[in-house]
Amino acid sequence: MITNPLISVIIPTYNYAKYVSAAIDSVFNSDFPQDKLEIIVIDDGSKDNTSEIVAAYGNRVKYIFQQNSGKAWATKIGIDHSRGKYLFNLDADDLFLPNKLKEVVQIFESDPDIVHVAHPALYWKVDDNTKAPELIPQSIIGHKVSGRELLSFFYRRRILFGGGSTFAGRTEAIRKFSIPKKVDMYIDEYLVMSTLNQGYSYFLESPLSIWRIHGNNFSDGDSNCSIYETKMQRSVNSIEAVLNNLDGFDKEILNLYSLKLKVFELAVKENLGRKTLSDIFNMWLFFCNNFNFFSQTSLSVIKSYTLINRTIPTSTLNLMRQMKARIRF
Repeated sequence: MITNPLISVIIPTYNYAKYVSAAIDSVFNSDFPQDKLEIIVIDDGSKDNTSEIVAAYGNRVKYIFQQNSGKAWATKIGIDHSRGKYLFNLDADDLFLPNKLKEVVQIFESDPDIVHVAHPALYWKVDDNTKAPELIPQSIIGHKVSGRELLSFFYRRRILFGGGSTFAGRTEAIRKFSIPKKVDMYIDEYLVMSTLNQGYSYFLESPLSIWRIHGNNFSDGDSNCSIYETKMQRSVNSIEAVLNNLDGFDKEILNLYSLKLKVFELAVKENLGRKTLSDIFNMWLFFCNNFNFFSQTSLSVIKSYTLINRTIPTSTLNLMRQMKARIRF
C-alpha cells in the first residue's frame, strides 16, 4: 500500500492579490490527497487586499505577513515554517497543473538520492492568450542526473532549468544551506543551484506548471533609463550575493558564475553607454586567467557568454542591431 508523505507548497507574494487565489486553487485542484497538503503564503508586505483573499481559505492555508524584505527572505521564511518531506515553490502569479504533485512525489519516493525534481513550464502569454512549452534539452530528461554534473552542463551553456514554479526539492537537502536576504530576486536560481549541489536531479518530460507572462513580471523591460538602471543594479547586487554564497561548489561553477557577473555588468554599462576599453580588458583578463582559452569547452563558453559581442564598441554594436532590425522588416 502506497502512503503519501506530507508536502509543503510555499507561495511568496507581493501585491499579487489578483492572482494569488488562482495559484492556491491550482494546488487544491491537484490529484494529491488534501490532508497531505501544506500551503504557506508568505506576504512580503503587500499593500493590496492579499490578506483578505488568503483569509477566505481559513486554516487550509497558512498565511505569514512580513515587512517588505524581498523575495529571498519570503522564501526563507516559507522554508523555515514548512513541515513537508518535499518542498514545492509556486510564484503567486503561476499555476500548478492537476497531476504535478503526484508525479513529482513519485519520483522523489523512488530514490532517496534525488534531491531535485523539475519539468518544463508551460508559458502562458496573457496578452494574446497563447501557450507554449518550455524547451528543455532532451539529454537531461527522464533519468537521474548528478546535480553537480548538471550545474556544469547548465553554466557552460549559460542556461538554467528547473527553477521558479517548476522547482521541487527534498526539504532535508534544502535545510543544509542558508538563504541570505541579499540574494533577493535571484532566489529561484540560488535555490536550484544550492539544491543540485546536494545530490541528484530528475527532469520529467511533460509541462506541469504554468508560467503566466504579463506586464508585471520583474524581467519585463522599461524604456525609462533611471528605472532600467535601478532594476539592473538590483540584479547585479543579487548576482553578487549568489556568488558570495556558493560555498562548497566546484571551482568551475565559481569561475563560470563570476564570468556571468562580469558579462552582465558589462552589458548593463553597454546599454547605458558607459562601457570602456578597461571594462573589456578586465573581462578578457579574467577569462584568460581562469579558462583554457583554446579548449573546446572554453570556445563554447565564449560563444554562450557573448564575450565577442561584449568586446565590440557600443556604437558599432548599436549599428549592427539597427541593420538587423531593418533586415527583419
